[in-house]
Amino acid sequence: MNTSPNDLALIAVMRRYFSLKEEASALKGRLEDARKAAGDEIDPFYDPRRNAPHAEDILVWHRLRREMDELMSLAATWGRGGSIDAFSPAPAAEPAFPPETGASMEES
Repeated sequence: MNTSPNDLALIAVMRRYFSLKEEASALKGRLEDARKAAGDEIDPFYDPRRNAPHAEDILVWHRLRREMDELMSLAATWGRGGSIDAFSPAPAAEPAFPPETGASMEES
């Protein structure tokens, strides 16, 4: 079997993607349980500026989703025949506020 560095990079991208997906799903499940237990509406609960007790987890969820989007972009580049062999998994980043306040977490 002939495996190129580009193909090996795709394997690394997909391993990272599915690892993040599992982490994001577990985190979202915990957040949803907390939201339902509190009886809160979706938008106010998932706004880290209005939900200090869960802000860090909300920001982490947004970071995970952004990284997953970036990884899927790399996979799409590979699928179009582009080179992604310079990929190396990113170290954990500090959470940052999402671009939109009250961004919904329904899309997972």
